[in-house]
Order: sequence, then C-alpha cells, then structure tokens
Amino acid sequence: MNKVLYTLLTVSIIFAACKKEDEDGCMDTTATNYNEIATVDDGSCTYTTVISGCTDSTATNYNPLATIDDGSCILGIVGVWTPTSASGTQSMSVTVMGQIVDSFDTTFTMTSADPDWEFTDVEFTTDGKMYNDLDTNSYTYSGNVLTITEDGESETQTCTVTSTSLTVIFSETETYTEDYEGQEATITESSDMTLNAARQ
Repeated sequence: MNKVLYTLLTVSIIFAACKKEDEDGCMDTTATNYNEIATVDDGSCTYTTVISGCTDSTATNYNPLATIDDGSCILGIVGVWTPTSASGTQSMSVTVMGQIVDSFDTTFTMTSADPDWEFTDVEFTTDGKMYNDLDTNSYTYSGNVLTITEDGESETQTCTVTSTSLTVIFSETETYTEDYEGQEATITESSDMTLNAARQ
C-alpha cells in the first residue's frame, strides 16, 4: 500500500513539475509593455498615444500633450530682445536731367562688440507696447510682419522669430529734389539693414 501511495505521489509531483505555470501580462506586441513570456493577457497593456502639435514651450500655440512636433509652432515676439549684430547696405544717387551725376554705395557689418554699436535692448509686451531706451511705441505683429507706430506714423518691417532669435529687416527708399551745383536734382537714398537679436 505504501509503495502504491509513494508511486502515485511521485507521479503527481512529476506532472506538477512539468506543468507550465501561467504568466500574467500584456500579450499585445504593439503595446509598450508587451511581455513575451506572458501566457494570460491580464488587460494591462498600455499604448503610446501619438499627438501631433507644437512641442516648443516658448510658442504661443505650445501643446504640452504633444508627443511629436509637427512644425506648426507659432513663435511670438513678446519678450525682451538683445541686439547682437547688424549688417546692410546704403546707397545714394544724384540725377540731373535724366543723367546720374553722382552716386555712392556702401556695405557694413557690426556686432555688439564694436565701439560704435548703438542698439539697445527692446521689449515687446502682450498689450502691444514696444519699449526701447526711454521710448515707448505701439506695435502689431502678424505672421512675419512687424508694424511699429511712432507719433502716429507706422513703419512695417519683415521679421523672423524663433524660440531664441529675432531677425528684423529694415528697408527704406527716399526720393526728393534739391539744388545740386545750381541745377535741380533728384536724390534717391536707399538703405537696407538686417538686425539680429537674442531672446532674453
């Protein structure tokens, strides 16, 4: 009797040892927590949700839930900017009776390290004010167009804003008449300048 009982007990232990235990876990291979040894799906699968949007926290349309930047960021001009460099061209021509009798043109490049540097920090506020030195003007910014209004007169410049930099392009052409060596002359002056600044 003991021998039969011993045999049955041994066989039970062998079968129990051979039986594969169930392993609970996520069995979906597309899940972030897929368990390759799981034999029972316990409903614990988790998935990465892909949300496209702007992931730059300095943008006006920043989406804290976005997991992929889709290039839609709109970077505002509001903040304090420190000018770092400027470059451009200046030209003038004098025309008398349809002939150019005098002209000049020059190019320049400056940085904040130059002794003649005169640009100072500028601040754009959320309420449409622009502060520069002791001057306060109003501004609007839409797309890549910056319009500054000073003493009732508006000037429009093209600009590019990133999370760290601001580039403003100033272009101006003025034509007027005045006496030139006893003759009436048409004077045309043009200037183009690109000003670069860093966000504070």
